[in-house]
Amino acid sequence: MVCWYKYKQNQDNQILGQQTVTKSVLLYPDNIKYSDDSFYGIGTVTDTNKQIMIYGNDAKRVKKYLRPIVMNVSGVVQPFDEARNFNQFDAKEYYESMGVYSRLTVKQLNSVQVQHHFSIIDGLHYLRMMMLKYTNQLPHPLNLYASSLFLGVMDNSFNDELSGVKILGLIHLFSISGLHVFYIVNLLKMILGLFRVTRENTRWVTLIFLPTYFVIAGSSIGLMRSILTVEIGIIALMLKRRLTSLDVFSITLMANLIIEPEMLLQFGSQLSYALAFSLVYTNKMKPLKQTVMMNLVSLPFIIYKLFQWHALTMLANYLVIPIFSALIMPMILIAVITYPIAGWFSEVVAVILNSFDTAVNWLGALPGQINFGKPNLYVATLLLIMTLLVIDRISFKRVSMLICMYLITFMYIHYPLQGEVSFFDVGQGDSILIREPFNRSISMIDTGGKLQFGRRQNSKVTYQAEKTSINYLKSIGINHLDNLVLSHQDADHTGDVPAILADLKVDRIIVGDGLQNNPSIMKKIRPYLNKTKLVLVKANQKIPDFPFNIYHPFESGLGKNEDSVVLGTIQGNRSWLFMGDLPSSGESDIMQKYTMLKVDYLKLGHHGSETSSSDAFLKFIHPKISIISAGRNNRYHHPSVETLQRLKDNNLAYVNTQKQGMISYKYGLLGNHWIFKLQGE
Repeated sequence: MVCWYKYKQNQDNQILGQQTVTKSVLLYPDNIKYSDDSFYGIGTVTDTNKQIMIYGNDAKRVKKYLRPIVMNVSGVVQPFDEARNFNQFDAKEYYESMGVYSRLTVKQLNSVQVQHHFSIIDGLHYLRMMMLKYTNQLPHPLNLYASSLFLGVMDNSFNDELSGVKILGLIHLFSISGLHVFYIVNLLKMILGLFRVTRENTRWVTLIFLPTYFVIAGSSIGLMRSILTVEIGIIALMLKRRLTSLDVFSITLMANLIIEPEMLLQFGSQLSYALAFSLVYTNKMKPLKQTVMMNLVSLPFIIYKLFQWHALTMLANYLVIPIFSALIMPMILIAVITYPIAGWFSEVVAVILNSFDTAVNWLGALPGQINFGKPNLYVATLLLIMTLLVIDRISFKRVSMLICMYLITFMYIHYPLQGEVSFFDVGQGDSILIREPFNRSISMIDTGGKLQFGRRQNSKVTYQAEKTSINYLKSIGINHLDNLVLSHQDADHTGDVPAILADLKVDRIIVGDGLQNNPSIMKKIRPYLNKTKLVLVKANQKIPDFPFNIYHPFESGLGKNEDSVVLGTIQGNRSWLFMGDLPSSGESDIMQKYTMLKVDYLKLGHHGSETSSSDAFLKFIHPKISIISAGRNNRYHHPSVETLQRLKDNNLAYVNTQKQGMISYKYGLLGNHWIFKLQGE
């Protein structure tokens, strides 16, 4: 009841729409992250005491502070955007699970002042900031290890340099939890033992110290669970109460839910508690057997949330965890403490860690990455329950059932009974997936993308396809495309080509004839031509195993709008036409060449611009439904008022990614139906 009351109370914190405000926000510098000239972090609005995510651009002005600061800012407050594509990371859901319901985009940074009232919590955050400053001085990569292992800070450079850690499922070693609390508690006991502090007083000191360490180490859910577990164990000893491991787990879970009721909505929290529960029943097993069982418990969570799993994960955990516990952790701890007086030792440790990184990254690069796909939530739950039954009693029957469940789930995902035509919400751009039942043919038309305006020369290029189309493809078990069609040159159609070609196996790139002479396009695809084939097309050309008719272009071109590749196909016993950015002049050419052309579903040209979708063309095609792919609040005001009026005048229905988010048409043995990400079926 306490958890439900607090959860309902948090719902009242949500806001609707956007508001222009002037607010004072308390921020802890140790929780602020920076990207080029911008900053962002979770702060507390001083007059309401509510948490808020704040984004600003004046990073230099903020970066110099070490103590807690109060910013007076003018800006726009609005709720977080929910995920606009299926299986995409949902920022709204994520931040709400942390008790943060709105974001503030700073338009004017009026003032920045050091917090006047210095509380204990403020002091701990200042101490953490000083420790971060200290760890940043350590030789590389010791600095990355120290900040992640002891302060809970993992920045982008950590993910880039230790890619093998993430691939092999070793990230738990760097997320502060039980192992790290074990080291800290034992270090504290050793220090107190040197001063001959009694066992009773040591327990009291530990009880007081651990909440302090919780703030210093980043206040993660996994850390909260570990600290509560230790504290409950200590309290039981002090009260001379005998608690089983299951008792401690249960009390910890209940206490955690009272403190933070939304925490079980977080993936990390779910996985942490599932593994802790499993540990209760596997702690007497031999190390190899325990490693296998713990990895099996984590597997349903991983494939449901991340869609991929590396076959070497179990081996890596079995080999690396003992080395990490017995060698790496103590070595790092000693190097961090002795750095001011024995810098040479830190340099030696940095060299050893560099070799360790190389070995882990090499192991992660070996073949074995399985793109499993995302199982249904009920199926994932059944897999977890079956795994727990195997842990309870290992038998041939139970193990066989678990293996069969995984095989059936894998086959169902990779050989679907349904096909689909899906229009990704990539903002102002196009990206379309056409997948036939049983994955007989998988094609993508355009990739979406954006112009890299204002990007620093040395900053990392980011592609939204990694979060939208690629993420979705992996969630449905796809890691290869038969065909990637690039309709024309514009960045909002081809900007994310490098991400697609780097992440997926692509058999053929289909482009309009003449685009091979376009230097900007060739710059994007040339590095990948050793593992894919470039195919040049014109209207009426037949390509083997290509499930489309080509209606345009008629002449060679450099990939301008008027050179757009226009494709037609039959999917789900319905005819489809995809127009690229073809203007009305090209539409007239198509009407003259294909006098009998009729389609059920029409992807409007040029995002609903007034220069496309002429009245004559709409009357000629007369689709049952038109699809518009355009960005919200785009600078071109697509779709245009004129185009929408033409659709209305011709009594034509339409759907729009601006309003519906990702749009999917599913067909097959289970029937035909439309699904909209933001409005259901």
